[in-house]
Amino acid sequence: MKSDLKNRLIARLAKNDLDALLSVANSQSDSLERFVQAITHLCPFAGRLIQHDQDRLQRVFAADVEDLFEALLPSSDILTGDLSTIKSDLRRCRNDMALALLFADLSGVLNVRQVTEALSRLADRAINIALCAGIQSASALRGVVFDAGPTDKDGISIIAMGKLGARELNYSSDIDLVAIYKPEKIRLSPDSRLDAKGFAVKAVQIMVDVLNEQTSDGFVFRTDMRLRPNPGTTSVAVSISSAERYYEAYGQNWERAAFIKARLCAGDEELGAQFIELMKRFVWRRTLDFGAVADIYAVKKQIHAEKGRPDLEVPGADVKLGPGGIREVEFFAQTQQLILGGRNRTLQSPRTEEALQALQHADHIDADTTEKMIEAYWWLRNIEHRLQMKEDAQTQTLPSDREGLSEIALLMNLHDVDSFISRTKRHMRIVHDAYADLFDTPEPQEPVPGSLVFTGVEDDPRTLETLRKIGFSHPEKVTDRIRRWHQGGIRSTRSQKARELLTALVPRMLMDLGELPDPDGGFDALDQLLGTLPAGFQVFSLFIAYPEVMGDVLALCQASPGMAKKFGNRPQLMEGLLEGLDVSPPSKLFTEPDTDIELALDIVRRVVNGHRVRAEAALILGQARPHIVAQALAKTADIAIADIVSAVWRDAELHGKAPTGELSVLGFGRLGIQELTVASDLDLVFVYELEYGTEEEEKKFTRLVRRIVSALSVPTAEGGLYTIDMQLRPSGGAGPTAVAFSTFHRYYQNTAWTWEMMALTKARVVYSTGHILKEKIENCIDQHLMRERDVHQVKSDIIEMRQRLLREKPPRTNVDLKRMPGGLTDIEFIVQYQHLVSAHEDGPFPAHPVTALRSFSQLELIEESAVDELVRAYELFSSTLHFLRMTEGTVPPAQLLEGKHSRIRKLSDEWSEAPIDTQINQSAERVQNIFEKLIGPYSALS
Repeated sequence: MKSDLKNRLIARLAKNDLDALLSVANSQSDSLERFVQAITHLCPFAGRLIQHDQDRLQRVFAADVEDLFEALLPSSDILTGDLSTIKSDLRRCRNDMALALLFADLSGVLNVRQVTEALSRLADRAINIALCAGIQSASALRGVVFDAGPTDKDGISIIAMGKLGARELNYSSDIDLVAIYKPEKIRLSPDSRLDAKGFAVKAVQIMVDVLNEQTSDGFVFRTDMRLRPNPGTTSVAVSISSAERYYEAYGQNWERAAFIKARLCAGDEELGAQFIELMKRFVWRRTLDFGAVADIYAVKKQIHAEKGRPDLEVPGADVKLGPGGIREVEFFAQTQQLILGGRNRTLQSPRTEEALQALQHADHIDADTTEKMIEAYWWLRNIEHRLQMKEDAQTQTLPSDREGLSEIALLMNLHDVDSFISRTKRHMRIVHDAYADLFDTPEPQEPVPGSLVFTGVEDDPRTLETLRKIGFSHPEKVTDRIRRWHQGGIRSTRSQKARELLTALVPRMLMDLGELPDPDGGFDALDQLLGTLPAGFQVFSLFIAYPEVMGDVLALCQASPGMAKKFGNRPQLMEGLLEGLDVSPPSKLFTEPDTDIELALDIVRRVVNGHRVRAEAALILGQARPHIVAQALAKTADIAIADIVSAVWRDAELHGKAPTGELSVLGFGRLGIQELTVASDLDLVFVYELEYGTEEEEKKFTRLVRRIVSALSVPTAEGGLYTIDMQLRPSGGAGPTAVAFSTFHRYYQNTAWTWEMMALTKARVVYSTGHILKEKIENCIDQHLMRERDVHQVKSDIIEMRQRLLREKPPRTNVDLKRMPGGLTDIEFIVQYQHLVSAHEDGPFPAHPVTALRSFSQLELIEESAVDELVRAYELFSSTLHFLRMTEGTVPPAQLLEGKHSRIRKLSDEWSEAPIDTQINQSAERVQNIFEKLIGPYSALS
């Protein structure tokens, strides 16, 4: 019997076992015509192919089945035409083969294995011709010069991946290719405009265009080049040396799995063989370390699998990526191949069926599982073909409606759609149950509501859906970033060990982020953190050992971009969270008396920065009130100053440079009232008193203070400590760094301006080397603050100062809680005004504004209702300022973001349910009114 397709179809149809498919045709014509009618009805793509070319049906029917339609395959004669003709001829050949294989497949003349083999042969032939066309076209470019003329395909190899690599190509599949070149084999002249890389890239780009471009004749194959090394940063063709470096340093286990199917399909055979041999060493390892095995297990766990899951449905199912789909069969085989294949070469087959059989023969899976998995695999592949042949579309999703499912059932030659659904569901359940049993991978304590797969180069639909369930609004962005992490695209993931740990961490990270008010913003902060880290292994190990620390870090990074940057630059700060969120300041100096000066500086920084992180964490996470944190930060600063001064003094004594006398450190501003924010400068003034009043001793004090200031401010290996501001010393920036007590006293007696006396209300002795000087300074401060003053002059000076501040330092935003009219500055001015005009009768008042205000109320200096308003406003503004300094830095935001309102409300019991912005504005207006009543018309300040 003739083996042309027409006769083989007639013989097949005569057996009368295609009745379900033929029932679609309404005519009473012969069986072959009815068969074609049924096909064109169920597969509109086939009808268009026949209509587009009147001779196509004749060519297809005449093709020989035995040689898998060799006559329809493109030949090298095509290359004699120009690029446009080559494209047209390749598309004609492809469409002829598509129709021939569609007929042969649906009639049963060829089985699914033969169909995939024939499609793969077509792809190989087309790629070879397209590559030759690309090389010819690139060689003809102006300025391209060869030493001895280009040798056909020398120096460029095309590697087939995926189903094409296994010679199991889908009906309407992308072809996954990797283009490798070797510069020394592309013999370009030194005079050539393009170098070897440029030439290879151009040739491959033309090849892809020949295959991929959609023309009036359709396309040849959709071509995907993204399986090459690091596709986001590399050209479409990669040198073999670059590829080798990439896979040695950054190759992932999913890439190892992908290269199980790799083979040379076009181009330089010698180079291709060299690359395949290189990749064998990458894929097949005789010894597989435990980290790699754990990584494989972690990837398996990312594909949500539950044995006997009740929600496994056929309508709308993705037969490739969904539960019980083709990918799970492939993964079932490939993961075991990766672990076992390095020591058993019989397990290295690129074909899924052969791999399953080899695993059975090696006693890794039983015969029943093997048989059922293979049967299910080809059943699903058949469905995949029928889904794609309808419209020549790359789809693997079954219709959700019965009518659509009925059409697929008919293409499977089944009358009964329920039977089709039942058989398909049985196969899917067999696959999914076997996959769920693969490896001992217990579910996490907090199971993820679906798959989280970030391998490969395409977004997994189930993963996108899972991310949406978790709470992400932009899941595509999340998957793209995570793939970049896994590719070693950031410093923290450039080591294999770090990437293996990260694979296991990602699901928990995403679930923790889903608990935050803004998961997408939290993910951005996490991405910034990971992108800043110098290395990731230690941090990821910390997160695995202490998941609660990871949860805190994610919440902190989401709330405060500054924290993400801080953790990234100094990852050891995260270890401070292991001590919990106790913000209590240290109870003693951080260093011992005999500690070396350099070591002392590092220790102080390490302790202070660790405490600062815990304080920020406690406040941001709502586990400590702002005033408690502020006092703890100030107390810690006190101890740090004492420690640094003592260490520097000891070092000066050791080298014979210590002065004779006493030294006191005065804290002004927020340090003075013991209410530091994490961003506060330290306003310091250094006052000394000599034991022997010589000029040399004065110089020693000056040099000593400079060293102290440097020790407090200059970063070391443990980071920075404080920014020191000494503008409040007598004569400001023009004065000496250290001031004699007598000078200090005379300055405030004779020279100090009203604003300097206001600043003095916040001053306190933070540390002193001797008690005598400390007492003298405290008495001096009280004396100057208790002087009787001209009330009108004080009011005038304060008004003038407030006008100057508004001119020179106006509010930067509507929520600049310090500078805005009616803000913290005005409350402090009210307190300082009352202090200066009332202390001569009622004695010195407390430095802290709230305590001072309560004293004014008790002494009936300010009405109780006004004090209550001022205290409430101070509480609201100050607590919010502390939070914003931690989360936004020193520059206030343009507005208070809605996502942070809930955190801000937790900072103080003074907040009502009214909008925060409204409460701030109302409180500021009341402060303005009180300011006007006590000091003067506020309108004068505008």
